[in-house]
Amino acid sequence: MSLFGNAYRKLTIEGIMPERALLRLKRAKIPLYSIRKTDKTHLSLRVKQRDLEKVLSVFPNSEFSPYKVTDCGGVGVLGRIEKLFSRVGLLLGALLFVAITLYADRFVFKVEYVGTDIYARETRIALDKAGVKTFAPYVSGKEDWICSQILALDGVEYCSIKKSGTRLIVETRLSPFASEYAQTGKMQSNYTGEVIALTALRGTPLVKVGDKVEQGQAIVDDCFSLEGGGQVRVEIIARARFSCVWESDVSAETAEEAFAKAYLEIGVNAEITEKIIEELDGAFHVKLVYTATQSMNF
Repeated sequence: MSLFGNAYRKLTIEGIMPERALLRLKRAKIPLYSIRKTDKTHLSLRVKQRDLEKVLSVFPNSEFSPYKVTDCGGVGVLGRIEKLFSRVGLLLGALLFVAITLYADRFVFKVEYVGTDIYARETRIALDKAGVKTFAPYVSGKEDWICSQILALDGVEYCSIKKSGTRLIVETRLSPFASEYAQTGKMQSNYTGEVIALTALRGTPLVKVGDKVEQGQAIVDDCFSLEGGGQVRVEIIARARFSCVWESDVSAETAEEAFAKAYLEIGVNAEITEKIIEELDGAFHVKLVYTATQSMNF
C-alpha cells in the first residue's frame, strides 16, 4: 500500500444517466464519498487513492466505455503535494533549459559577415589560426589579433568581431576610396560543380547555366568584345552560384561530429541541401550536396 493509500482523489463521471455508473462501482465494492450531481450528465465524487485504479478498470477511458472518468487530482494534503511536485518539475525544466542555453552559448555554430564578405576566405583562415572554429567552444581574447590580420588586407578600413549567442559576427568595411583594390583578371571558379546561376554585369561569361566546372576554371573573362571588332579590358562585376557535392570518409566518434568536420571542409558559406551519413567501421561516410555563391567586385 502506498503512503497516500488512504488519501482521497476527486473524480468526475460523464455520461447519460451517470447515476447508473455508481451502481457498477458499488458492485465492485469501491467506497464512494461526497457524491454530487453537477448537471444531467455529470457527477462529482471522491474515492480513496488506493481505489483509483479499480475505478479506472471498471470504466476505462476508451471510445467503447459508456462513461468517461476524469481524475481531477488529489484532495487535501495529497493535492497540495501534487501541486508542489508540479511546480518543482516546471522549475527543474526551466533550470535545465537555462543550463542548456548557457552551455550552447559557449559554442560558435555560425559565422556571419556584415558589410562585405569579399575577404571571407581570408577571415576563415585568420579565425582558424586563432583557434576559433565552428561547432567548437569559442576562444576569446584573440579578437584584436584577428582584426589586425583582416585590417592588413587591401582596402579594409574597419573590422570588428562580436559573439552574439551561438553566432560570431565579423563586420568588415572597405574604404570608399578603395577602387584601386578591385579584383582584376578573369573570374575563376572556387568550386567544382554545376553552374545554377550566373550574372555578369561587366565581363564576358565563359560558361552558362547547367555547365559543369572545375575549381580554378575561368568562368568570366575580363575582356569585352566591341561591335566594330577588337576587345576592351574591363574589371569584372559578376556573381555565380554552384551546386556541388562533397563526399568522403570522415574519422569521427559520432555522426554529428562527422557532419561538423565535413561542413568545415566545404566552408561556412555553403547552404546544405542534402546530407547522407553512413556509419562505417570506426568512421562515417559523409555525402553533402550543397549550393555555394561566389562573387567578384559585385
